This record gives sequence, structure tokens and C-alpha cells, in this order.
Amino acid sequence: TTITFESVHLNKGDGYDPASGIFTAPEDGVYSFAWSFLSKKGGTVYFAAVVNNADRVHTCINNLQSTYLSTSGYLIYELKRGNKVWIRTWYVPATYIHGGYYTYFSGSKINSI
Repeated sequence: TTITFESVHLNKGDGYDPASGIFTAPEDGVYSFAWSFLSKKGGTVYFAAVVNNADRVHTCINNLQSTYLSTSGYLIYELKRGNKVWIRTWYVPATYIHGGYYTYFSGSKINSI
């Protein structure tokens, strides 16, 4: 399941599509991505940062006892114009993720190629 972030505070270049949850690189370059999720008690959620349909980084929350538990991740990747990046869950649907300002996905171009 692709995670969508509907509240977008900055989207220079319009690379992020809040309807699909997918970032599309507007130009070639090295990009930095960071994310954080807060889960509610009661489940395990696995996350993957995906680049062009290939998992690149995995994180996990196994929250069976705490009221809330968080995880975060970071990815630096060289992208070509049109390459796509998104965050997905697998194994367990993302029903335990706390939304709002507790959860975020951020990306920026840090260098041209």
C-alpha cells in the first residue's frame, strides 16, 4: 500500500503528487528523502522507500505494548528526470499509523548531476 501525505506544506517544482503519494523527479540530480511515522498501539507495520518499483530502505514499527511508537528513515539517491520515489507498507495494512503532523515525508534535491 502506498502511503499518501495529503497535507503538503512545500512542493517546489510540483514533484510530489498528494493524490498518489508519489514523488517524480522534475530533473536529474541527487535527492535526499526523510520520513517518520508514529503508530498506535496494536500492530506491526513495515515500511519501504521505493525507487522505480524497487525497495531501497526498510523500516519497521512493532508496537504491541506502547501507546505510541515511531520509526524514521533516510535515503540519498541519484535520480533521473521522471524517476519515482514513494513510501509503501507491506505485510500489514497501514491501519496503525497516526496521521497529521506526527507523520511526514520530505524530499529535496541536494546536487545536480
